[in-house]
Amino acid sequence: MKEIIESINLPKQILDKAEKLISTIFGPSAKELGELFADKIRYKRLKNQVTIFSKTADLLEKNNLQAKELNLKTLVPLIEQSSLEEDEILQTKWANLIANMCSSIETGLEPKLVKTLSNLSAIEAQALDFIYDRYKLERQIQFEKSKDSKYLNYKSIEDVKLNYVTIRFNWVKQNFNLTDEFTKICTDNLEALGLIRYEEPEIEIENTSRNEVRGDDEGGQYVDLDIYATYNQSDDFYLTSYGNYFISQCKDK
Repeated sequence: MKEIIESINLPKQILDKAEKLISTIFGPSAKELGELFADKIRYKRLKNQVTIFSKTADLLEKNNLQAKELNLKTLVPLIEQSSLEEDEILQTKWANLIANMCSSIETGLEPKLVKTLSNLSAIEAQALDFIYDRYKLERQIQFEKSKDSKYLNYKSIEDVKLNYVTIRFNWVKQNFNLTDEFTKICTDNLEALGLIRYEEPEIEIENTSRNEVRGDDEGGQYVDLDIYATYNQSDDFYLTSYGNYFISQCKDK
């Protein structure tokens, strides 16, 4: 692993930080993983990975956190997916996620977090941050309004649950100056990843009062109801519990 890292054309300070962190969290697997790098990951991918681990090391140092070894179930997809990332915004997300995972108690969600981040584009990651900031703002507004309400009784802001705060589709569209189609593509992916959930559709049932009593072939009777149903699906949504957790894990503590 050391020889591979040293072959990369990056400043020594960055390489040293990355090598130390890699040796810590990979543990005894470092040799095997070094071979994985050598055999399957090209120079450019390894350079991306070292850049991310250098950022991770800086985060750990800044927050006075100690790295621990990660298990292979988390490490292998983490290496494979993060090494593909060249976008600086997403590299920072990877660094934050790795720092949080290797400095806290395992939850079992680590492989899922890695998979989720690997399926986000840069604009979707930015949209998710915007959604989270807007959620916090709207949550605070609801809590403040409840103080003067006869019907709401929020004792603390934690009483304003995730599904109480609706995020408007147009807020995302307008903030990033996107088309309806592209905004929907982004939110559909966030929904597919379990990060957001669209509002429940509204179904309106209308009885036209043109109901008739009819007879059947056996002399019985039945009522022929003239009813119409209208299905209204909103593009507005709210954060899920997993979405809230994922965002927190991809942020600097």
